[in-house]
Amino acid sequence: MKKKLALFILSILFNQLQGKAQITSDFENLLLPGPPIGAFWNGDDQTGGFNSGGMYFPNSYDSVFGYWANGFAYSSMVDSVSSGFTNLYAAKPASGYNGSSNYGVVQQNAVARLNNVVPTMVVQGFYVTNGTYAFNSMRDGDTFARKFGDTTGTNSGLPQGSYPDYFKLTVKSYFGGLLSNDSVEFYLADFRYNNDSLDYILKTWEWVDCSILGVFDSLKFTLTSSDNGAFGMNTPAFFCIDNLSIDVTVGNETSMFNANKIEAFPNPADEFLYFTNLASNYKSIVSIFNINGQLLFEGLVDSTAPLLHIDQLQQGIYLIKIETEKGSSYQKFVKN
Repeated sequence: MKKKLALFILSILFNQLQGKAQITSDFENLLLPGPPIGAFWNGDDQTGGFNSGGMYFPNSYDSVFGYWANGFAYSSMVDSVSSGFTNLYAAKPASGYNGSSNYGVVQQNAVARLNNVVPTMVVQGFYVTNGTYAFNSMRDGDTFARKFGDTTGTNSGLPQGSYPDYFKLTVKSYFGGLLSNDSVEFYLADFRYNNDSLDYILKTWEWVDCSILGVFDSLKFTLTSSDNGAFGMNTPAFFCIDNLSIDVTVGNETSMFNANKIEAFPNPADEFLYFTNLASNYKSIVSIFNINGQLLFEGLVDSTAPLLHIDQLQQGIYLIKIETEKGSSYQKFVKN
């Protein structure tokens, strides 16, 4: 009875996904003391980065001078008030998206990459907000950066909106070392409106739709600002990110190449997978991945030995890659 119920639930899930499974980097798998005190990780342990939801987030920490030099950090800091560099790791909303504990902190030109690349992974988007450090700098001005909307210098007393300032995030994707032509732009602050009442500095978590970027293996995050000086951007080049979501789109309709029309059955399956239309003079390579893109198994099949044992797999949804002499195809299946 339990097995039938599990099969029924998995079948419903299979149909609802309509060929898609979603992976989310929400940073909650990373250990930190939670609110109200909060904490952060900035790479001072020299591990070089961290994993969340199938993505790897590189980090560079300068141990000589003792500072986070590049890439990504993560945090559960809740200080939405204190200004300055010492409050670098706090998000302005004082929590992660939807009140969660952890979130990512991102520096200029950081690049996140998939741990295991499957050519059907499509970036859906993520939630973004300003850190307290950057938000307060734009709102008030500081030693290095001007108050947004101020035409003559920090704290001149001019009303907000006097100058068309902006703080913009641009996201581009890589696949196979090639940078995408498409990009996604999102304004973390925007004072370019003719109506000053529309000017804003983001202090809530907002969704950034990246579906236009399509299939990817890496994402690059670039910041630009209207406030620049002799040494580059004056606005603090940091922002916060949460719930980065990826769709693993699979099924015959998304196969990169399936000239032989090879299919795996039954689906759902218990102990074996059988393969149709296999060549008799060529052994096809079958790879099985979980929905995080992790390779779990590889084997050879042909028309004389057209099956694989899968009883060692746990119940769940998996992706099959079938490599033939004519190319590769992908298919999803459910293990009972």
